[in-house]
Amino acid sequence: MRSTGIDSLTLAESVAELVRIPSVNPLQAGPRAEEHGPVGEGALALRLAERFDAYGADEVVLDEVLPGRPNVYGRFPGRSERLVVLDVHTDTVSVEHMTDPPFDGRVEDGSVWGRGALDTKASMGVMLALLADWRRRGLRPAPTLLLVGSVSEEVGGLLGATRFRPWAEQQGLHIDQMLVAEPTEFRPIHGLKGLVLIEVTVHGTAAHSARPDLGANAIEAMAPVIAAFGAEHERLQALPPATELGNGTVSVTGISGGTGTNVIPDLCSISVGRRIVPGEDPADVLERLQAIAHASCPLPCEVTSLLPTTPDGRPASPAFYQRPDSGFVRFLADVSGTEPTTAPFGTNALRYTGLADELAVFGPGSIELAHQATERIAVADLVRLAGVLEAWLAPA
Repeated sequence: MRSTGIDSLTLAESVAELVRIPSVNPLQAGPRAEEHGPVGEGALALRLAERFDAYGADEVVLDEVLPGRPNVYGRFPGRSERLVVLDVHTDTVSVEHMTDPPFDGRVEDGSVWGRGALDTKASMGVMLALLADWRRRGLRPAPTLLLVGSVSEEVGGLLGATRFRPWAEQQGLHIDQMLVAEPTEFRPIHGLKGLVLIEVTVHGTAAHSARPDLGANAIEAMAPVIAAFGAEHERLQALPPATELGNGTVSVTGISGGTGTNVIPDLCSISVGRRIVPGEDPADVLERLQAIAHASCPLPCEVTSLLPTTPDGRPASPAFYQRPDSGFVRFLADVSGTEPTTAPFGTNALRYTGLADELAVFGPGSIELAHQATERIAVADLVRLAGVLEAWLAPA
């Protein structure tokens, strides 16, 4: 891997600057986040737009996805018309459970600390530092680079990615390679499971608990529904897996119901997540989940999809998968000294299948350390990432 000429402190401070701009996803806002100013990605998007312009972008776009929550796009001309994209989500998870100052961005003990440092402002901060350095030295990347800051990746249905895709298609962009930034320990991710997420609500009849015969217990009626989803999970595990992603899964992840200890409950709801694998269509999966719920429930029930539809009208994104020996995946693995892998979690890549000739999820740090009470990224990893990005973009 080629070494970058930027010193480690410059890289660390570039990341720290972004950490100090709170960008908590509004769906996970709370009093602690609100102490530091308006929640959401708006302030960070504006700062990124300023940086894009200062560092040589010939086009900067603020594309409002939701009020006060814009995606931001910056196009940096290369020495060729070949187009590559780096997508970095700008929202972070909640800070309400943090035991550390959430936004101080301090550089200490060989790391940058604060919410978003790992997930995933490190990639944006390093890229900005490189662009600033190339601007000063009169260098340009070999390909044209489109740098994307996308909102609402952590929760809310990948809305920023959902918006960027049709924007890129409307512009008639042909994307050669696309890198979606996430903490992957420098291992290029070439496959992700998709997700269909539903809520099942059973409607019963309230009554005094001393006379259950006068009511219809919605919680009791939900029990066979939960059992049926458990049986569906077991059925899926018995199938031969088609790829390294393994089999689909079904998980009941939440339940609510009941109004008092002496009242027969007239409502009960559960949330159910169905991870989907290559070859499965989200619409077919949703239809099967609906059929399972209706067939197993002894009372009236309704099934609602909880995710926003994709631009083509699907209830969710299909799984993302490409061969591990594809050129871009192999390049990232070779330059990083790692091996390609797959992952069970979701990312913006689920919205981008087919948008680029080649796609990989990649970045420094471990996803296992994300979303915790403290957050940090090692400065050594920032240096390593700078070398990978310079090898990819080949400034001259």
